Amino acid sequence: MTTSQISTLKYSLAAWGASLILAGQLAAQEQQDEWKIEPTAQHKILKKDVGTWDAQVKIWPMPDAEPMESKGVEKNRLLEGGLWLITRFEGEVIGTPFVGMGTFGYDPAEKKYIGTWVDTMTPHLMITKSDYDEKTKTMTGIAETRDPMTGKKYNAKMISRYNDDGTRVMEMHRKGADGQEWKVMEISYQRRADKTTE
Repeated sequence: MTTSQISTLKYSLAAWGASLILAGQLAAQEQQDEWKIEPTAQHKILKKDVGTWDAQVKIWPMPDAEPMESKGVEKNRLLEGGLWLITRFEGEVIGTPFVGMGTFGYDPAEKKYIGTWVDTMTPHLMITKSDYDEKTKTMTGIAETRDPMTGKKYNAKMISRYNDDGTRVMEMHRKGADGQEWKVMEISYQRRADKTTE
């Protein structure tokens, strides 16, 4: 084999190897694209909560009781990809430092907004399932959890109203031993000017 033929063979092998690498990269990209989940129109509602919010908290420990008031700060950001909202709340409840963390997203199979919540005052996970009404700008759902004192399961009604881009109100309602429902908690949120958590 001549020097020219060897050079031609080396060139051909190099070109063939490069084409195999490129084909592998394209196949990997196509496979990656197949697994990529794009946010739906429902997921875009999660952007309403993004940012840092000052919170005014009211808690009614029992029906007809005077509310206990406190303040807090909530920071919300979207997880990369836009499918999940990550929440961290820091404040005070009944004179005790309080930290809570949650996740919130949209399940296209259930056609529900779903969420989880954990905090420093209970060992039980809260799971929520909600619907959003575009006309009233209201998210309404049911939260399933356990009473931190008794360990018994109970459901609470969760309502979030978006008054405008900078204010929203969240309420939690629960039934008492007599079966009557009362408002357990209300949090009024005011968005800070800088959306540092986006």
